[in-house]
Amino acid sequence: MTNRIKHMILTTIIVGLLFVASTLSAETLEPYRLDNGLTVILHPVPTANKVAFVVLYNIGEDHDPLGKSGMAHLLEHLYVTAAAGETPARDVMQFTRHYPAGWNAQTGTDYTVIASVVEVEQFSVEVKDIAARMNDLRITEADIEREVPRVVQELTNMYGGIPMLAGINHARAQLHPIPQGGQRGGAVEHLQTITLDELQQFWQDYYKPNNAILIVAGKFKIEKAKKSIHENLSQITLGKILPEPHPKPKPKTGNVNKITVQPVVPNATGVASIGYAAPLPGSIEYAPFLIVYTRLLMKLQTKFGIGKVQPIYYPILDDTSTFVLQKELTPEEDIDAVQKELDKRLQDALTAKLTQQDKQQTINSLAMYLDIADVPDFYLNQNIYGLAFAIGRRHQLQINGKELRTAIENVTDVDIQNLAKTILAPEKRVTVVVNLEE
Repeated sequence: MTNRIKHMILTTIIVGLLFVASTLSAETLEPYRLDNGLTVILHPVPTANKVAFVVLYNIGEDHDPLGKSGMAHLLEHLYVTAAAGETPARDVMQFTRHYPAGWNAQTGTDYTVIASVVEVEQFSVEVKDIAARMNDLRITEADIEREVPRVVQELTNMYGGIPMLAGINHARAQLHPIPQGGQRGGAVEHLQTITLDELQQFWQDYYKPNNAILIVAGKFKIEKAKKSIHENLSQITLGKILPEPHPKPKPKTGNVNKITVQPVVPNATGVASIGYAAPLPGSIEYAPFLIVYTRLLMKLQTKFGIGKVQPIYYPILDDTSTFVLQKELTPEEDIDAVQKELDKRLQDALTAKLTQQDKQQTINSLAMYLDIADVPDFYLNQNIYGLAFAIGRRHQLQINGKELRTAIENVTDVDIQNLAKTILAPEKRVTVVVNLEE
């Protein structure tokens, strides 16, 4: 997940710098639905040489049963490694080797994505596997014994082993608390109580066509694709309607949270993070926020890089609710001075006079994800999975590219000032200081 988000941010910067777009896409993607409720979205890219399949479920960590934080995350692991159809159980290395062109398995607060990129001639084979995992997933105790330690290791990295991630995840935990001791990714003590029967029932109830979107992007024949999808997926029975997410505790903003971690990565440094609950798509603050975010991206572009503390966390479609600014923190630095520098970065982005260039740069930079301008096939082919995922998440989040572009073009200085007084006000933030064990 982390590498995908880094790729997304770097691609955003590159596209923003090189791609000048001024017209909206004339192509409209029309979703259609099978009788069992599966939503299908096809997006042919004639110049592509691969096909990306994305199964996007409307279930995520918000739907974990109380006291079972991590259920959806663990199920995601099992979904791609347990036996299904004619494919035997496999470990994660076998899974990744099966998809050398690309894959993803990721759980968000309101979604689960299972994705693969395959050769054009593998289209029908991949559709059969998608059907098998939706209809004939066979989870065993051996699968659980193999995957729980992997989830626990991911949690260790998320909350301590990788300081940059620790800053983000501890900030998110304060901004979006989970009831009964849960946490993003799962709580170890909860994971250890989840049974085989519970996992099998969770899959049987919810990981079904009426709770899913299938997005296919790349090189394929539309009618042939529809035929294959109908033959393999139309007979799968419906699942239950998703439960409403549990009410969440109030955010714990205005605090400074200091934690000490033992890193598992070389050359790690401490991290200072300030986080905010980001405005959600569709809100009146969303378009002005995107302009501020793009200003920060352009200003801080030289600070991105492998092995560096990433200065901004806001994966536009992966995690729409959390916005974090970060900076390395060495033992010699004064934490108050570092916090002031982070705050100045944000204030500079909030107080600059709004220009037409700001708006156009936002449209250009985010076009690939938000469908607010045409994107040349060259860029689409660099990340055909990203195209499919973006189409699906826009559908889930009800983002209309044309309407959003208009909203961006109509943003005023007053809108950004209101953003600074509300969503990004000092009292709405959380501060996390990540120190390293000596």
